[in-house]
Amino acid sequence: ANITPKALTIGGITASNKTYNGNTTATIDVSAATFSGLVVGDDVTVSATGTFDNKNVGTGKTVTLVETNAGDDVGNYTITDQGSTTANITAKTLTATASASNKVYDGNTTASVTLTFTGLVGDETLGQTVGATFADKNVANAKTVTVNSITLSDDGGLADNYTISTGQTTTANITPKALTIGGITASNK
Repeated sequence: ANITPKALTIGGITASNKTYNGNTTATIDVSAATFSGLVVGDDVTVSATGTFDNKNVGTGKTVTLVETNAGDDVGNYTITDQGSTTANITAKTLTATASASNKVYDGNTTASVTLTFTGLVGDETLGQTVGATFADKNVANAKTVTVNSITLSDDGGLADNYTISTGQTTTANITPKALTIGGITASNK
């Protein structure tokens, strides 16, 4: 007579959440794997690697599993692998150094600032729109400039993979504005 393989279903494999790092590699944990249909005392094991569906930030992202089964009794089973799981990729935090341009007095505190980012992955680059202000509107050298808003931008959705906080400071000068006085007249006498 024949002994045919028993159906065995594997589950319980998880993937770890990760911070954006520019690749799709997932860290897989098989320590809580379940083996539905396994005969008590039989030796069947599973190991796995995983790949996120894409490299970008997201919640509940699909992770495709590549599973390898082993153990002394693996040949006695027809195995249905888990196949996939889910995990999150969270935004990477950037830091930035601010550089402000000097300006001529114009009656307001608006400052022009450029940021240099630290923490970008590989050769990735981001555009930026920065809102910043001088401490006050008056003429002086080495005035404190504070970054109040940062909008990251790019052409392919890359900016969503990063986060950055405001509050960077630097200094710049407000120089006097040239003023020409005219129209003064003298009375005949």
